[in-house]
Amino acid sequence: MDILEAFILGVVQGIAEFLPVSSSGHLALFKNVLGVKIKNPLGFDVMLHFGTLLSVLFVMRDEVKKYLTNKDLIARVVISFVFTVPVALFFERISHRVEENMLLLSFSFFFGALILFSTRFNLRFRFSDFLSYAFIGVMQGVAAVPGISRSGATISASLAVGMTPAEAFNFSFILSIPTIFSAIAYELMKVFLKKETFGDVSLETFFVAVLSSFTFGIISLLILRRIVIGLKLWLFGFYKIFISLISLFVFFTHR
Repeated sequence: MDILEAFILGVVQGIAEFLPVSSSGHLALFKNVLGVKIKNPLGFDVMLHFGTLLSVLFVMRDEVKKYLTNKDLIARVVISFVFTVPVALFFERISHRVEENMLLLSFSFFFGALILFSTRFNLRFRFSDFLSYAFIGVMQGVAAVPGISRSGATISASLAVGMTPAEAFNFSFILSIPTIFSAIAYELMKVFLKKETFGDVSLETFFVAVLSSFTFGIISLLILRRIVIGLKLWLFGFYKIFISLISLFVFFTHR
């Protein structure tokens, strides 16, 4: 991998991690198109996630302070996160197959589009508070499958259980902090257990990837905030239909 490819993948991660288009799905697509082969991909993925984690902490710093001083808000995040973990671990078993198979990735992008389109019809579920936050956590876990956006799934679920657009945006990205942090820790654990190293990618390449994912993560967060407040999240469904077709095209032309 050269520095330009690292920059491109960092940009893709930064934009797609927060816009409701699926960062893992786009990384899989771009790696396939660019022909990027990384000897130890987990280490590189850790760096990309680290960059986007920093961007959340930077943009959401005021909201983080608010949540840390309110026990009820912390409890809601904990409930969602607890329900995320087992669902994400379950779907992780198929995530690698989806990432490596453009046909499966195409179907996954299409399913992600349906989730976004649901926000156009103002679906509302009458759940208790506990079930509402459990539902959001489950939807975040489903987003472990490449092609299904974490932000798209959690914001759509938050709107469906009655949150205002501002509340849905804030909760989604406050919830992303322990989620991304745990993903980094989990990936690092797998790196160490497999006794992999970071030696396949240079330090300069890592730096460029982190910096680009951090910078474009901030930009995409600020853009998404305006989109969610304006209740236009469903428009990204059309983009995901388009990228689903692109993945299908890649599948038939790169066999």
